[in-house]
Amino acid sequence: MKRGMVTTMPRSLSLLLALLLVVGPVALAPAEEYVIGSRDVLKVTVWGQDDLSKEYPVDPDGYAAIPLVGRVKAAGLTPTAFAAALRTALEKDYLVNPQVLVSVKEFQSQKVHVNGEADKPGVYYLQGPTTVRDVLSRAGGLSKTAGTQVLLVRGDSGKGATGQPGGAPTTRRLDVARVMAGDPTENVAVMDGDSIVIPKGNTFFVFGEVKKPGAYPLDKETNILEGITLAGGFTDKASPGRVRVIRSTAAGGQEVISVDMNDVIKRGQRDRAISLRENDVVVVPESFF
Repeated sequence: MKRGMVTTMPRSLSLLLALLLVVGPVALAPAEEYVIGSRDVLKVTVWGQDDLSKEYPVDPDGYAAIPLVGRVKAAGLTPTAFAAALRTALEKDYLVNPQVLVSVKEFQSQKVHVNGEADKPGVYYLQGPTTVRDVLSRAGGLSKTAGTQVLLVRGDSGKGATGQPGGAPTTRRLDVARVMAGDPTENVAVMDGDSIVIPKGNTFFVFGEVKKPGAYPLDKETNILEGITLAGGFTDKASPGRVRVIRSTAAGGQEVISVDMNDVIKRGQRDRAISLRENDVVVVPESFF
């Protein structure tokens, strides 16, 4: 005779399980897609079996030690697949028609490193399919000193959901604006072991009739007035009304933007103070008079 036999369930529990079968595929989609790994902690519920309904860590070798049945392979399975395996093991020698639910209590197996100009750089654990934008959002977004690109580094230590080595190291440059807009060609999925590196913004340049011409680090919120201020402001020979910004285009050409700084400074039209971009060249010409 099997120990702890479960032959019937209360009507209310039967209704609950029937409801779960109806709504489960929608409500549990994220958990269904997550693949369990070593060091994760699983919450196991076996209806009517309090001694089995506990939290179980996944050992480094990928197994979870479960009372009665011993060690059960968990790594590489979804919570639903592991629940099915556990149900089979319990049903073999111990319970009749056991009802098993499994969820991930602590995500500890798949991680991504965020380095550089994020508000909260560090290690972030994956909880299912995750994109670069998802990770950046969890890291608090980009700092003010971040550039316009992020690097996705995937190397020998990188392991996907299958647990297989990621292959030769690769680095991919991603455009920040397109990542944050959700462009699928840039906002790509991350894998276990990936590193997201956020470099500082590149420099911009101020030349001509300013007191300290040269290159300056670009804050992503720097506008042309702030850039000229960093360069010491105008000299007595400057022509503020004829300032130009020379900007590189995606096609490899150049765009020249004329800015009348008198509108910004003297007339208070601060909306005319355009934001600067990486490698912009601000040219302040000499006055004719």
